[in-house]
Amino acid sequence: MSYKIDFKGLLFLSAVSLASAIAVSCGNKPFQDQNKVIHAEAGVDSIENVIKNEISSYEWKVYLDHHRMAKAEEAYTPPSIATVFSDSKINSKILQGNDQLIAVDLPFKFLAFAEPDLNGAFLAYTSAEFIQKRHSLPDNLLSEFKLKQDEILRLFPEEIISQTDLEQVGKGFAIIKMKSEFSFEETVNNLKATIKSIDGTKTFGTIDFKKDAHAYDIELNPTTLILFGAPEPGAKAMKNTPKLGLDAFCQKLLIYENQEKEVWVAFNDIAELSKLYYDTSTLPQKMINSRLKKNIKASITK
Repeated sequence: MSYKIDFKGLLFLSAVSLASAIAVSCGNKPFQDQNKVIHAEAGVDSIENVIKNEISSYEWKVYLDHHRMAKAEEAYTPPSIATVFSDSKINSKILQGNDQLIAVDLPFKFLAFAEPDLNGAFLAYTSAEFIQKRHSLPDNLLSEFKLKQDEILRLFPEEIISQTDLEQVGKGFAIIKMKSEFSFEETVNNLKATIKSIDGTKTFGTIDFKKDAHAYDIELNPTTLILFGAPEPGAKAMKNTPKLGLDAFCQKLLIYENQEKEVWVAFNDIAELSKLYYDTSTLPQKMINSRLKKNIKASITK
């Protein structure tokens, strides 16, 4: 059952006038106006509650509260909650007969978040238009995916929906690919072991697209997505660019075997995506990219 709530005040949640909403104190921990943080949390939570209600019937769901997970690690990022949820039939139909690389942008992902100034709560999402351009897909392939997205988006006023200028997005935009020297199964196991070995890193979920597709009599080559991340580095990567929560935390690691029996690993270049959203990238983002490349290469090289 769908429902709507009153979003008045989400754009400007606090009328408190202060000399500075966010300042940097001694050491690495930022100081925030706690009244604005609380109001931003409430706005983000309100958006998230609507999403949770709307997707209650979906078969697979993961909720990532970036702000509160970061706080538990004594780090800070603005209030932000990512919701990842899956419709295996839609995923399978999209992937059937198409490049498995598309799965790096599946399943559905929404982000309720506040910008660093904490003046409002907003909603971002990995749009069908973005996926279409990033993988050079025919328009009609994502029609059902977009229909499901729009069912959620229509519950919110346009003013709080964060749009992305897709002019610079083309085929392969901000996707890092590496070829594995191991079999598909060995590659998946190696990468899972590597993720498990990194302090502070958590696995939030795994999607086996081949197994899911089999339920609909759709044959896919081996294709698995691992969702993982570390709250403290993720907070640093998102602190000044929180919309990056769509891509940086959790990070999505795709492993697939193509028609030529080659095994590939693909993931998002979060520094490039930060440039897309904010026209800038940061040192923490570049460091995450570098460490991820290094760890993945070591895991897939004999």
